Formats: sequence, structure tokens, C-alpha cells
Amino acid sequence: MRDGSREHEVVAAEEALSGRHRSWGPSAAVAVAALVGLGLMLDTIGRSSATYDEPFYLETAARWWRTGDQAEISRAGSPLTFWKLQQIPMLWALDHLGRGNWIDDPRRFEPELLPMARASSLWIWAAAFAMVALWSRQLYGPRAMVLASWWFALSPNLLAHGSLATMETPILAAMTATFFLFWIFLRTGDRRVFAGSAVAAGLAFSCKFTAVLIPPILSILWIIACRIDGEQMPRRTIARVAAGMLVFATIMAATDLVVTGGSTVTISPRSGDHPSLSGRLGPRGEAMVRRLIETPMPQDLAAFIRQSVQQKQGAPSYLLGEVRSTGWRYYYLVALAVKVPLSFWLILAVRFWANRRLLRARRDWMLPTLAVTFVAMASLGSSRNFGIRYLLPVAPFAIIWISALAEGPARLRRLIWVGLVLQAIAVATIHPHELSYFNVAAGGPIGGRRILSDSNLDWGQGLRSLGRLQIARPELNDLTLYYFGDSHPSSYGVRGTFYEVRAIDQGKLPPRLEARTEFLAVSASLQWGPWAPSGYFRALAGVEPFLFTQDTTIAVYRTADVPGLGGPLAVGRERPIGQASPGSRQ
Repeated sequence: MRDGSREHEVVAAEEALSGRHRSWGPSAAVAVAALVGLGLMLDTIGRSSATYDEPFYLETAARWWRTGDQAEISRAGSPLTFWKLQQIPMLWALDHLGRGNWIDDPRRFEPELLPMARASSLWIWAAAFAMVALWSRQLYGPRAMVLASWWFALSPNLLAHGSLATMETPILAAMTATFFLFWIFLRTGDRRVFAGSAVAAGLAFSCKFTAVLIPPILSILWIIACRIDGEQMPRRTIARVAAGMLVFATIMAATDLVVTGGSTVTISPRSGDHPSLSGRLGPRGEAMVRRLIETPMPQDLAAFIRQSVQQKQGAPSYLLGEVRSTGWRYYYLVALAVKVPLSFWLILAVRFWANRRLLRARRDWMLPTLAVTFVAMASLGSSRNFGIRYLLPVAPFAIIWISALAEGPARLRRLIWVGLVLQAIAVATIHPHELSYFNVAAGGPIGGRRILSDSNLDWGQGLRSLGRLQIARPELNDLTLYYFGDSHPSSYGVRGTFYEVRAIDQGKLPPRLEARTEFLAVSASLQWGPWAPSGYFRALAGVEPFLFTQDTTIAVYRTADVPGLGGPLAVGRERPIGQASPGSRQ
């Protein structure tokens, strides 16, 4: 198999590399990197409240563990496997430790369950870390393995999502396995490895439906590999790749059925009349759609259909002061520019510049091609722009590719380690609130909210931080909180009057901004982001916050400083501290 004119040189170089550094040094450095990354995340998991949907995943897992019922999550448009991979260890441990009552009432015990669920899922981050280290070593050598390991362990966005019980890290790990195995297949032609890649893709699909992009991306890579190998018959090549990917997709679908236990569900929980269809499609069209949504089908397929409908409908998204329901083609490019440390962009530029000076490993062109193709497809195909988390599967490919610099000339090695030190400083300045990270060019989290005020900054995780702030400053107990998230503020010790807003119930806000307390607190995703009615928080424009929570997701104002509010109203009209507002869930 050929990969350019220097293939024989590459083979010889790889053999030479395998004979060098036969010490425990590189392995020890990788192990220390893993411990540092895991330690940072363990320090983080109890510092924040639940992010959006984490309480739903906790309730879903607890219900399934007790009853086997898991229909609701599919009807919400989410897959079946990621939360099981994360929470089964925790659920098993709780039952065996005599804490089964926590499973029976996950909403009541959410503050205790959440850190356990997050800790229970850290093994998935560790699995992705190990694959990045192994892939980098096989491509470039032991020094590259060490560099890739440390860069992975000190990436703020990977640390942020690795410490959450959401679907982001499971899909990252599964897609890394998929492409790692496919890279081996392209080198060796081993059909068993091809099948393994398809199995990993099936697991990825049951972790997050972003995995639907895998077959088209792999088709592109395969065709490019054939062209590089000198095949001159494009029609035959395309036909062979199409046939191969049909087999791949079949194995992928079969794997999904296996890992979900063949579970089925109907898209709609009701039968008979469907008011949402009435008069829209005509009698024949309504009958066809009714049969579709009332017929049991594999659960992940039903959830994927639901998610596809939601994607087509769009959802409010925020970028650079503007809110849209259809998103922006350049949203993810902006997200990458401001959410990734500047040191990484510097090293990436050096990697492109030094490409000709570095040892060419077999098929390493696949890494930048993967990253660019994935970002392009995500940008063109999504009308729901919610955060850089959708691009996290790209991170391993970029990290492995830049790790080649560690095996290059001495001056390049020094430069890339300087870049890593700068990345470590970026993490040190934001830890333990990596989820709110913005680079210095964006102005950090305070400046970043004007650019991307969504899950890139405030995903509802600020309640613990606000509760700690009230303990330190008791006067803040006289507080009105406008909170975006999926948890009840009082569960995390927050005191005051609460208006809780989810993405689907803006109407539960008061008709206009009001506060009958001395202090007013507002989640960034409401004040700046897309979830509040247009202009609702206009009165706060130009008003300096009295302070921020430590994670900067919630701004606190003196009510007297806000035009039109004029300070606390009559005491007789105040709600008791800690009582939920009419818009709150009880």
C-alpha cells in the first residue's frame, strides 16, 4: 500500500523509533498526565450545580434502573446508551451501599447524586485519553505520545465536559475509537478492523446522533486514500467504497440494536387523535404520519427521527448580540476562535508551517482532513447552534496531529512545549470553572458573554456558586433570581425569590422584569442569550453588576441601581425567602 513517494522512508523511520526510548519515561509521563486530568475533573465535579438536562438524565437512569422504563428519553430526542455507560457504576454502588432511596427520589437527592454520576463517568474520559495517547505513539513516536497526552489533559473544553454527566464525552470517545480503527484499516486492509470501526460507530450513534456524520466522512477519507494509492478508475473506486460503506452502515445499525437490547417505542405516546396533525396534511397524509408515529420502532431510531424534526424546526441561538432560530453557518468558526486557547492556534499554525520538515507518518493526512470535514458538515447541517460541545469530537484529531512536532527538530520541540505551558496557564486561570472558559482575545468569560452566551458560558451550572456567595454575604439572601436551568435553586442552598426558565417555557416569566428584593440576580443565558423574550432585560443595559458568582454565570445587581425597578417594593408584597415563584416547578 502506498502513501506518497516517501513510504519506504516512513517504514524505516517507524522501525527506528520503535527501538528508541525503550524506557518507562514516556509511559510514566502519560500516566502523570492522566492523573492530572482526572484530578482536575474530580476537583470540579462538586463545585457546580447541574447543567441543563443533567437532572433529566439522572431521573431517566433512576427510573430505568428501578422499572426498565426508558421511553421518555427517546421521545425527547436523546439516545439510550450514553447515560447508562455513565451511571450504571453509580447506581450499582448506591444499591450495594444502602443508598437505594437516593435512586428512588433522584430529584430530591440531586445535589448528592450529581457529583457521584459525574465521577462515575470519568472512565469514559480516561478511555478517550488512552486512545489519543496510543494513536499518537503509533503515528509519530513516544515523545509525541507524551505531548498529546498532556495536551488532552490540559484542554479546558475537554476538562469541562469530561466532568459532566452529559453525552459529549461518550460521543467523543466512541468516535475516536471509530476513526482510530478506520485509520488502521486504511493502512492494513484488515476487514476485522473495518468491522470493529463499524461497531464503535454503532456505539457512538447510541451516545449521540452526531454519529450520523460518520459514514459520509469515512467515505470521503476512503476515496482520498484510494486516490493517493494511485487508483485511476474513479467509478470503480466509488462503487467499491459505496458497497463497503453499506456494509459498514449495516454493522453500525446492528450494533445499535444490540447495545440498546432491541428496545422499541412509538414516537408518540398517544394513539387516535393527534391535534398537532389536524388539518395540516390532508386525510391521506395524516393517516400515513399517524401510522408512523404510532408504530413501535427501535428506540434510537425513534429518537433520531424526533431529533431530526427538531433540527429542521431550529431553536433560538445567540451569536454576537443577535438571536436567530435558524443558526449561522459561521457559528462554530466563531466558537472555535474564542473557546480554544490562543496557544493552540499558535501551535497549529506552526504545525502547518513545519509540515514538510516533519517525518511523514502513514495516513496522518487523515487527521486534519477529519477535523475540517467534520467542522464543515456541522456548520452546514445544523440549524441549532448551542455550543462548541458539538465540535468536541474534533479535538483528538487536532491534538494528535500537532503532537508530531514533539518528534521534530529541537527548536520545534521547545516551541510546542512552551505552547503547552501557556495552555496550562489558561486552565489555571479558569479552574474549576472550565465550562465558562473564553480565551484572552475574547475577554475571558466576562467579555465572552457578548459573543456566545449559551452553553459555552452558562448552562445552568451556577447555583452552587450563588449559594456559596450567599453564605459569605448574608445580605444577598434578599434576592430575586432569574435562573436558566433544569434544577430548583433551593436544592443547592440558594435563598430568595426564583423565576426558573427552561428552553421550552419562556412564558413563565413575569410580564416584565421585576424585583421586590434588595438584590437582583440573572443567569447570563437569560440576560445575554436566547432564552428570554426579546428586550426583557433591557433595563440592565449599562448597569454594572454589583458582583458575579465565582463562575461568572450569574450577575448580581443592586435593585436600586436598575432604572425602572427603584429598589425593594413594599415588604408586604414580598414572597418568603426560599419560596418558589409562580413560574417555578414545585
